[in-house]
Amino acid sequence: MTPDQRLTARPVRQLFAFALALLLATQLALSYYAWSRAEERLLPELGNKAHTAALSLAARLERALGYGIPLPRLVGVPEYFADVLRQNPDLAYVRVSGTDGAPLFGSGDDGGPPSGYLDQPLPLRLHGAIVGQLHVGVHRDYLAARVRELRYDVGIVLLASLLIAFEVLWFVVTLNFTAPMRQIAAMMTRLAAGDFRRAHLREGSEPLAVRLGAIAAAVNHGYEKLAALASSARQSHASAALLGQLQREYAFGDAGADADLTQQRLVLVRALSFLFMFAEMLSRPFLPVYAAALPMPGLALSEGLRASLPVTAFLLAVALSMPAAGHWSDRVGRRTSYMAGAVLVIAGLAATALVPHYWVLLAARAVTGLGYALMFMACQGYVFDSTDGANRGRGMALFVGAIMVAEICAPAVGGILADRLGYRPVFALGAGTGLLAACIAGAVLDNRSATPGAGPPAPLHKLVPRLLHNRRFVALTVLSGIPAKFLYSGFLIFLVPLLLHGLGASKSDIGRYTMLYGLSCLLLAPLFAHLADRYNAYAAMVAGGGLLTALAMLPVLRGASPPLVLLAIAGLGLGQAMSISAQLVLVARATRDETLDTGSGPVMGVFRLIERLGAAAGPIVTGALVARHGAAGAMLILGAAGLVTSLLFTATLWPHRRRHARGAVGQP
Repeated sequence: MTPDQRLTARPVRQLFAFALALLLATQLALSYYAWSRAEERLLPELGNKAHTAALSLAARLERALGYGIPLPRLVGVPEYFADVLRQNPDLAYVRVSGTDGAPLFGSGDDGGPPSGYLDQPLPLRLHGAIVGQLHVGVHRDYLAARVRELRYDVGIVLLASLLIAFEVLWFVVTLNFTAPMRQIAAMMTRLAAGDFRRAHLREGSEPLAVRLGAIAAAVNHGYEKLAALASSARQSHASAALLGQLQREYAFGDAGADADLTQQRLVLVRALSFLFMFAEMLSRPFLPVYAAALPMPGLALSEGLRASLPVTAFLLAVALSMPAAGHWSDRVGRRTSYMAGAVLVIAGLAATALVPHYWVLLAARAVTGLGYALMFMACQGYVFDSTDGANRGRGMALFVGAIMVAEICAPAVGGILADRLGYRPVFALGAGTGLLAACIAGAVLDNRSATPGAGPPAPLHKLVPRLLHNRRFVALTVLSGIPAKFLYSGFLIFLVPLLLHGLGASKSDIGRYTMLYGLSCLLLAPLFAHLADRYNAYAAMVAGGGLLTALAMLPVLRGASPPLVLLAIAGLGLGQAMSISAQLVLVARATRDETLDTGSGPVMGVFRLIERLGAAAGPIVTGALVARHGAAGAMLILGAAGLVTSLLFTATLWPHRRRHARGAVGQP
């Protein structure tokens, strides 16, 4: 740690700890209040619902009585009550009794003890006289379930809000405190050490930093005047000696751009990455269900395929546009490319919110995918621009960490909001988040990395055939890379919402279930990466992750249920946490010769493109499986296919691993 970093580290940590403690205390207090008041607030609401239903039913019954039909002779009342209960699952029973209390009509479960129900009685009147009694009941078990669900939502909102608050706090503290403080400390340290080189400060730097820069510029100006005088023939030998001593003891000239502030701005890119991922992932818990519910004029497809096409359109747009998006971002600069992507994402999400039409949804998802690719490549490119070999790993960890936090927060928040507000406001919130991201990018990013003269991307017509003849690369891609992305998109993004919706889960439940994937990756991926590095167990991690993912899906053979879906999501998260980083290491090892000739960028670009095409195929293939075998059958087939590819991957790479181990042992 440098002296300027030591100078700023302690106050920054104290400030951050204080702010987080304050946020945590406030959030816990609000959550406890909401938790304790859940039943108190929900019970009257359900009572009001039962009372309102009773008033409506009583009005209909009294209208029939007004035609002169005696209450015991009314026809079709039980069937009508059964239809009412089907449309209102929160109601447990509806029944009518005579003036003596004897039951006349009824529907629903009213055989339990009276204490088990919240009953709303209402008299039935004819010409002012009471002729019977209507009872509408809510089961207290239903009330308890709703209270539990509400408390789960409170807990999820607490977790998501804390993570979001952490990201926002990190962004604000870095922008307004940490980066300027470290910049000033670094400049003062350099000046104190005799380094008077001029630093080109960014626009908007702190006034003190500008003043320090002016001091360095003034010293440089004096040195340049002295050097000009010393070069004159009229000056003495003593002046030349003095100038030489100054050059040896002090540094003058141009220091270039201020690197310290650039390093700190990686945290700002993390915030931008989090925002656009959050905007996109809000709809994950319900997008396939929403797509299947929209009419599809002009074409008759099964529900599974109809639900899969918008998901596939998004992923295919991302896969096909990312290579060109990265090159375009290099040419025009990170701010321009990020803001262009934000405009496309805003347009796609806003169109989805405003025009509930299937073909509009399909086109909007493709536009959103193109915008996503531009924003992703702009953020990733900024990380590469601002780092070198010594700190690039940390920069990419910040970038990937933002994606994982969005994986945790966005589905849970989107599911809760969709349950309470409907689908379209969630898309509108995503568009608003994209607008916020664009505004921040306009303020903190720049186009200084733009290279307008950059040529077209390197041709791949020679690299791709070489890679296709590389057996290890093909095995990694076909048996590990494609299946991993295929299962992620086909199962987690597409099938989980459909399957849980069919099992009666709410959109809040779906959001809570899917956030487990992000939690697993965020918490366990660093641990597995460390273990793979320490024991050189990259192939074992990739194989084990694939097997674990597949095996977690197979218990659905006994019948689909929410706990088994949750088990499969946990298996997917754990398996991909094991394999993600190890997979990239194996690709680099398998393509060492190709990388020496073309560089790592094109090789990894080909691997990523093939991976993303596999991800784009996941939803539509899974949709076809759902149409033919049902959601549970599709999940079973996905698990079996994942098991086969993982076993083939293990069998393919194991002989090479043994040869490599023997070679290592035999070396002197």
